[in-house]
Amino acid sequence: MIEHHVPTIRIRRLNDAAWHSGGDYVLYWMIAQRRPCYNFALDRAIELCRELDKPLVVLEALRCDYRWASDRLHTFVIQGMADNTKSFADCGVCYHPFVERRRGEGRGLLHALAERAAAVVTDEYPCFFLPQMVAAAARQIACPLEAVDGNGLLPLRAAAREFARAYDFRRFLQKNLPPHLHEFPQRQPLDRVAELGEAVVPRQVVADWPAVSAAELAAPQRWLAE
Repeated sequence: MIEHHVPTIRIRRLNDAAWHSGGDYVLYWMIAQRRPCYNFALDRAIELCRELDKPLVVLEALRCDYRWASDRLHTFVIQGMADNTKSFADCGVCYHPFVERRRGEGRGLLHALAERAAAVVTDEYPCFFLPQMVAAAARQIACPLEAVDGNGLLPLRAAAREFARAYDFRRFLQKNLPPHLHEFPQRQPLDRVAELGEAVVPRQVVADWPAVSAAELAAPQRWLAE
């Protein structure tokens, strides 16, 4: 049995699907903590890879029509995709960056990848449109879907109630934060998955939702305005 590193309080199961032992890989759907290090969700995905003896696929997608979408925000995310492409390639991990060029172009991508997955892990993020997006995905994915909280030192579910005053929350934090201060995500989690081999994105997925090229990631200002 693999010893779990990610605290249980940070892991939330979003559906009741049975574990899919016949899946080809574990899918990490990267939507908030968009980095290959110090990332509890990535740590959890790698734990499942090792338990199920499956390689890892990382999906990082960018919609074009979310509220407040702008070239500035898109450039920030795409520059991160360029860095992630190199980091995952250096560790032999299958990484699929996808950027919508037209509204709705990415519809069906997650479902198509999840069909071949043994399990799906994503980031738990309580703001913006992400909770609604993840809830919708949980109704459609046929394999286990977990959301992992990597938002801060104090897990989201460490408090049993909401605090209306900052004073009350500070008192709670002073008493309850210390046990969590030794629980950190891994600095180099990808070292723990290399021996499982490199997964391959299904050919039809690549054809229908091609990854952004390295040249495009290197110079997003040339095509973002389109």
